[in-house]
Amino acid sequence: MKPYYSTNTVTLYNADCRDALLDLPSQSVDLLLTDPPYGMAWSSKSKRVAPIRADGARQGMRVFRQAMASASAALAEDAHAFVFCHWASWPDFHDVMAPHVSLKGALVWWKNRGGVGDCEASFAPDYEVVLHGAGPKRRKLAGKRHGAVLPNFAPVLPKRRTHPTEKPVELMSFLIGRACPEGGLVLDPFAGSGATLVAAQQLGRRAVGVELEERYCEAAAVRLEAARRGEP
Repeated sequence: MKPYYSTNTVTLYNADCRDALLDLPSQSVDLLLTDPPYGMAWSSKSKRVAPIRADGARQGMRVFRQAMASASAALAEDAHAFVFCHWASWPDFHDVMAPHVSLKGALVWWKNRGGVGDCEASFAPDYEVVLHGAGPKRRKLAGKRHGAVLPNFAPVLPKRRTHPTEKPVELMSFLIGRACPEGGLVLDPFAGSGATLVAAQQLGRRAVGVELEERYCEAAAVRLEAARRGEP
């Protein structure tokens, strides 16, 4: 399969990850880090922002289940996995991951700001869940032990987002630095606009990303090229 974008360390494919992941070498991936569709049928009030594909309640989980099955053989025995998910659907994500990795726990990315919803009769949805799994062969996380709450990573401002659910590069860098060894390979089957790939590139890790929608592949390629040149 021809890459959409490629350097010596980063490769991005415009493809369905359920097909593309089957070509990865066995046990080659040191870290699975991804932000798949949450299965929440997300949509924006803005006509300029298109709905997320494969985000229906049943379709989203079916796609993620098939993606995990396709990626499973490529995970090293000591691989770690971080998967972003929603509080209402994390049990389904847990069940999908469990056959492929041992679930270690859940991280909470605290955004330290409010969110949409019932502003008068509910608490602010100011966090996201990140499930953490690991392979059967134990590999230590780098650095001192960190708490499960991640409070110091501000969300990307809406006006600066290329993808509607874009994650901050700094957060992805933190997870990669903790869980992927130097020279290791990071895999993101739902690459979006490339935050995981940019973070891996900046840290000197190798990375493979797969994204279904070409407009996001284009955005990711622009970001990666800018980061490679040292542009802000």
